[in-house]
Amino acid sequence: MITRRKFFQIGMTATAAALLARGFRPEEILASMQQPQIPLNPKNIKKFVDPLPHFANARVQAGDVLTISMENHVQKILPAAMYPAGVAGTKVWAYKITKPDGTTYGPLYPAFTIEAVRGAGLTVNYINNLTNELYRLLTVDQTLHWADPLGNGHNPGVMCPLPPAVPGPNDPAWCQYYTGPVPAVPHLHGGEVPSWSDGGPDAWFTPGMAYVGPAWNNGVSDHYWYPNTQEAATLWFHDHALGVTRLNVYAGLAGFYLLRDGWDTGIPGTGANFPAGKYEIELAIQDRMFDVNGQLLFPDIGLNPEHPFWVPEFVGDTIVVNGKTWPYLRVEPRRYRFRILNGSNARFYELFLINPTTKVMGPTIYQIGTDGGLLATPVPIDPNVGPLKKLVLGPGERADVIIDFANYAGQTLILRNTGNTPYPKGAPPNGSTVGQIMQFRVNLPLSGPDTSYNPATAQTPRSSPIVFLTNKAGALAPGVVPDARRLLTLNEVMGMGGPLEVLVNNTKWSGMRMTPAGMEPIPGAVPDGQGNYVTEMPRVGSTEVWQIVNLTADAHPMHFHLVQFQLVSRQNFNVNNYTAVYNAAFPGGMFMGGYGPPLDYFTGNPNALGGNPDITPFLQGPVRRPNANELGWKDTVIMYPGQVTTVVVRWAPTDIPVGATAPGVNQFAFDPTEGPGYVWHCHIVDHEDNEMMRPQKVIP
Repeated sequence: MITRRKFFQIGMTATAAALLARGFRPEEILASMQQPQIPLNPKNIKKFVDPLPHFANARVQAGDVLTISMENHVQKILPAAMYPAGVAGTKVWAYKITKPDGTTYGPLYPAFTIEAVRGAGLTVNYINNLTNELYRLLTVDQTLHWADPLGNGHNPGVMCPLPPAVPGPNDPAWCQYYTGPVPAVPHLHGGEVPSWSDGGPDAWFTPGMAYVGPAWNNGVSDHYWYPNTQEAATLWFHDHALGVTRLNVYAGLAGFYLLRDGWDTGIPGTGANFPAGKYEIELAIQDRMFDVNGQLLFPDIGLNPEHPFWVPEFVGDTIVVNGKTWPYLRVEPRRYRFRILNGSNARFYELFLINPTTKVMGPTIYQIGTDGGLLATPVPIDPNVGPLKKLVLGPGERADVIIDFANYAGQTLILRNTGNTPYPKGAPPNGSTVGQIMQFRVNLPLSGPDTSYNPATAQTPRSSPIVFLTNKAGALAPGVVPDARRLLTLNEVMGMGGPLEVLVNNTKWSGMRMTPAGMEPIPGAVPDGQGNYVTEMPRVGSTEVWQIVNLTADAHPMHFHLVQFQLVSRQNFNVNNYTAVYNAAFPGGMFMGGYGPPLDYFTGNPNALGGNPDITPFLQGPVRRPNANELGWKDTVIMYPGQVTTVVVRWAPTDIPVGATAPGVNQFAFDPTEGPGYVWHCHIVDHEDNEMMRPQKVIP
């Protein structure tokens, strides 16, 4: 039996060896249970062979209308020599972008970057043209609560045959391999958009809209409206279909969406004069696995018979940046701006630069922006000096950085990674594979004097002060008065062989729980119109403080739709003592996974909504203020094990001053109380696909 920790000690890169050790025959070791695959040894992939694909001076200008279709596509992700004769490349799913004049971009993985302008709204017409061929390699686990276009159903109480057994004709439909149409739905991650254009998990649709998700009953269609009224920021769009997000994004459905304004123009010599044009480059970092035919490999050897194909956290053995394995980028000895995205399923990154020959670390990475836009001051991340030595990114997080190569002419640098898996206390990355990201060759001649914005001067990159809801030292800013407080938990439920599911506030996505009388909603929860029950119902215009108690063994990057928020603090707590009180509060005095919080959500704790015992008596040690590069607007933040993470959330635009909002007063450019609502969830997409997500309804 493989426990959670043993699973990660073995590592996904050693899946075949681990299965052999368990007595499986070689012919039984299938990365996909439906189609035999022999894993490609990542050490056989030559590094720094291909140049980095990027979209500098080649981005899609949004205009008023775009059509974006999801397409089957083949492209060379590995070096060309790695593909056998007759294999044109790796099969992926990719976005194709078409402008009204018929100009097309792609299909390509990742998608061509869309560049929009603040205040100029965009209508996007989405089309699903995907066929299900990749689902033979990326097996759908129908026992999860997923989109389920064919209505095959699922029953958590029924045990399915564990791989390598092949599902038989007498097994329930949800234990079978899925061969139906592909459900998909695009989500603009970080976007301030109406809920009917948010691309929530229940808004999925199949080709030709033959089947659609329940959110289509609440105003969703394939026509989306992006107002683009928020502050300039690095956004990205990706698939978000219920229960298969991990597969659809892994297959290639992701791309950058850069929102500009009159200060952050993207045009050299204008506005803030950030590095622009060919000196501004996106970096989408993802880990993958491949087979010897160059095709995507996604292990589906489950740990528990309740979910035979789901693995708790996918971590690959190969690094892909902008759709190329271990690429290189030639640069001039000058400043460059990089928009960095952690687009991986579950892998966290700790990034820094080093000269592999001299072993000298550097140059400094200056972070000027985070998920929600520009920071108040540039933050140096220097592996040699200072409090921040590595750029840490959890899945879904973005970092807007500037790197100055001026003193590195003629050198070759490597972007390294030291992030453990699982994060932060798991195994370190293999230094010869996933410990390396890409190569920078500082061998282009300087094309002229570099007069771009210099972050080393510590001059603010912003044109106007950031609105701070915190005092930057672990407390709320003066004048910020929360309208509500919530105390919520992150939970992991264990099965016979390891993790069975991961939960937000011990509540399943549906908000239903099993009782002796049968299934019933969590007490006090209200229906969302899609068959789910909601407990998080903030009022538009309100400000809330959320304390998230991480009761699991690992870090989780928690993401909110619609709003940006600010990190207030982190603080350790006595895990054993709090867990004992928490467990004792359940009926029978024992933890009940998926039952919901042990107390009544709305009245169980007089100090905070959420139905959990007060955490205050169990707090330990000093309040930890946010890192300097976290002192800004975020839509995704890392919540560490053994800690309480406190965030302040405001259901209003980020540029509204403190004191200028009020509960019930809508200051968005649309009504966020209309439509199917929003969600909040873990952005480890393997967790998100297995219950670590909850609906959220903004109320008038």
